[in-house]
Amino acid sequence: MNPGETSEWREHARLAGRRRLAQAIGELSFEGLLHPRALGGDRWALDLSEGTFYQFTARPSAWGGLHVDAAGITRRVGDGPEEAAESPVQLVLDARAALGVGADALAEFLEELHNSLLAETNQCARLSTMRAPELASLSGAALEQHLDGHPKLIAHRGRVGWGVADLAAHAPESAARVHLHWLVVAPELARCSGIAGPGRLQLVDESCDADARARLLEQLHARAPGLADSGVLVPVHPWQWQHHLAAQYVGALTRGSVVSLGSFGDAYAPRLSIRTLADASRPERADVKLALTILNTSCWRGLPGEHVEQGVGIGAALRRRVQGDPRLHGVHVLGDLGGVHVPQPEFEALGGAPYRLREQLGALWRESANPRLGPEEREVAAAALQQTDLHGEPLLRTWVEQSGASIVGWLTGLFERTAVPLYHLLCRHGIGVIAHGQNLGLVLRGGLPTAILLRDVHGDVRRVADDGFDHEAALRGLKALPANQIVHDLYTGYFVSVLRFVAPLCERGFGLPEREFLRLLSRALRDYCDSVPRETTARFDLFRPEMERICLNRARLRIGHGGGATRPLPALGPPLHNPLVREVDDER
Repeated sequence: MNPGETSEWREHARLAGRRRLAQAIGELSFEGLLHPRALGGDRWALDLSEGTFYQFTARPSAWGGLHVDAAGITRRVGDGPEEAAESPVQLVLDARAALGVGADALAEFLEELHNSLLAETNQCARLSTMRAPELASLSGAALEQHLDGHPKLIAHRGRVGWGVADLAAHAPESAARVHLHWLVVAPELARCSGIAGPGRLQLVDESCDADARARLLEQLHARAPGLADSGVLVPVHPWQWQHHLAAQYVGALTRGSVVSLGSFGDAYAPRLSIRTLADASRPERADVKLALTILNTSCWRGLPGEHVEQGVGIGAALRRRVQGDPRLHGVHVLGDLGGVHVPQPEFEALGGAPYRLREQLGALWRESANPRLGPEEREVAAAALQQTDLHGEPLLRTWVEQSGASIVGWLTGLFERTAVPLYHLLCRHGIGVIAHGQNLGLVLRGGLPTAILLRDVHGDVRRVADDGFDHEAALRGLKALPANQIVHDLYTGYFVSVLRFVAPLCERGFGLPEREFLRLLSRALRDYCDSVPRETTARFDLFRPEMERICLNRARLRIGHGGGATRPLPALGPPLHNPLVREVDDER
């Protein structure tokens, strides 16, 4: 369906606009950039410059900000008529003075937002034919291809660099299937890890069956006979090859130190994170993570060389640590099998070249979740906890009903199998996992969460910056943060970025007040604290009266498209009054 071609497309586009407008009001309010006022009952108003006035239905969140109903948002300018509001772009323009954003950064943000709305329209079209029980029956990449984008970022599907054809061919919400394009690289250009390396084919077998492997090797001997025995085979995303690598590696291609072999092997399904692909032909085989030079959510989505080089060792060390601790028996680490990074020599020689130009060519193979699952188990991304169908029914309802548990019992089990082991990993082992909705997987059996899966350990795992923990060499290579910062891998990464959005679904769908939701979470964490020596948890206090408010939209609005030598960092908003404290105090 081409954009604007049919009335059906236009209706999906209007719905997409309403959904993202509601998100924008809620998240910009959470970050302290907008300040709605209560009108009474569940009605709220937002007064902006030039006499612009929005009115909407919302429920305040215990974390700050609002959960805004996408239906019935209106806009009025001056004494003009009140009209239905459907555009987050118009909101951002109306709020320009309040946001304090310059024209350049604002224009780049709007570019991302326009892209997001196009992709969101495709998402609404996909969801329009499915109800929550059908969605909840899916698992793995099949489910991820139906999930909404990042709940905190307004321009959540920015994908700068992609157009209509690219979305259809490569985006998860398009039910895309991707076939890998293969290069062979001279060994002196490649940095390898794990079971990747010159002349080694184990990882090729993860992506190609016997027939595809034979055809790939035939092309290798025909096109690059000098590299047939010593070269390093590297899969790349077909879009990346066409739009970046063929040009940016033209010198190596001319010299024959990089040779294009063509498309071979299994069909892959893009996961929610886009550059991670799940093998759709042989689901038991490894996922592949590839560099994609598109700007999406918070940064350019290349593949850093240190992630490729260190990831295998980090995953193996983390798995040993987890397997040696009985309190982490329900935690499964999906480690990297191997990877290849090929620096672009001219950009590397500059020293401080933009990171997006130094991360263009790389691949990582990561263990699939499927071999870890029993016959009655399935994997769902934690992001699915936040998902509803277009009628507002949460997928969570189906899983609770399947389990036969009460919502209180179900959530108690969820917290004991997610929040508690992640907190224990931090307190006992000094390791933080940025447990957002895409890299934290839940194992469900009979609708109940029974275990968790950790992926992206090369990029979303950090360690505490002190000498109080006995970390082996691989873990000492992790990025180190002070205790008061690394606690946000759990607090902001999981509580604020995932559970904050689950609570209103439980309130609306199960009649469980948000305060009771928080009480259950607080009780699970407090019970853990009571079970270990006080000094174990003292440095990682989740019950401080005020916590730092980590803001992603503030950062995007401040830096625009960025592109410096390092990835941008989130921004801080007003202090967050910690809602977990009240629940602890009330029970004492």
